[in-house]
Amino acid sequence: MPKTYRVALLGFSLFERSTLATYFRLAAPRDPGFELVSARDGSDFILADADDAASVQLVLTTERLGETVFIGSQAPEGAVAWMMRPIDPLQVMRELDAMLQLRQGGAEPAAATRSAAPPAPAVQPPAPPAGPAALLVDDSALALRFLASRLQPWGLAVECVSSSGKAVERLAQRNYEFVFIDVELGAESELDGLALCQHIKRNHPLAGSVLVMVSAHHSELDRVRGTLAGCDAYLGKPLQAAELERLLLRQGLKPPPPTPRAPPAGPAAGAVSAAGASPD
Repeated sequence: MPKTYRVALLGFSLFERSTLATYFRLAAPRDPGFELVSARDGSDFILADADDAASVQLVLTTERLGETVFIGSQAPEGAVAWMMRPIDPLQVMRELDAMLQLRQGGAEPAAATRSAAPPAPAVQPPAPPAGPAALLVDDSALALRFLASRLQPWGLAVECVSSSGKAVERLAQRNYEFVFIDVELGAESELDGLALCQHIKRNHPLAGSVLVMVSAHHSELDRVRGTLAGCDAYLGKPLQAAELERLLLRQGLKPPPPTPRAPPAGPAAGAVSAAGASPD
């Protein structure tokens, strides 16, 4: 059975703490395992907010530099593990793995020599696309493909995820102009669409973002529930092209150019060709 190591958090915003907690729960089956704990005393490792002076000072006072991964613009002198924002949960796990290897007497990993110069993280979040972006959250791959095919002609750069946890991870890395959320996200999601919408509105600074609920349940009562959860618009399934078009036009997007129609084919076209043929 894999051993689980305890990791305490020092500092960080409520949203960052929630993001990390979600990822640690999703990564529970990995080996070695790491779990977040509320108490610093007794923890095996620490994740500390390098931009929070009180958190940095607490690590220095308790002499736990060798057991701490710092996240922020600059790590204190003598730190053995450090990474910059935005938080990449996968990189956090790699840093913890490296520190564990160092503790167990393995070769000193590259991550243990970062306190002097600030190199870029080993894994960078994807570069933001040039145009407006939309995050689609749905546990149905078919529904994701269908909605993406309707949004891309409007010039939207589309990213798709299948669970609330993955959505939280993406939102920790960047902002999106649109977030489309299915109400029923399946058993693999800790939050349903309404709860995810509330979470985003309360904890994530989405400047100018439009949250759109998408659901097969779209009665007046369902739409009221969506509004109370904080959504800006509510679309029913099956998706109506005209309803989606009105929403996108209200947000200032330019409609895609009309698809040119193919010339008619059939007996009439054949008759013209025959009539225009030169006689023998």
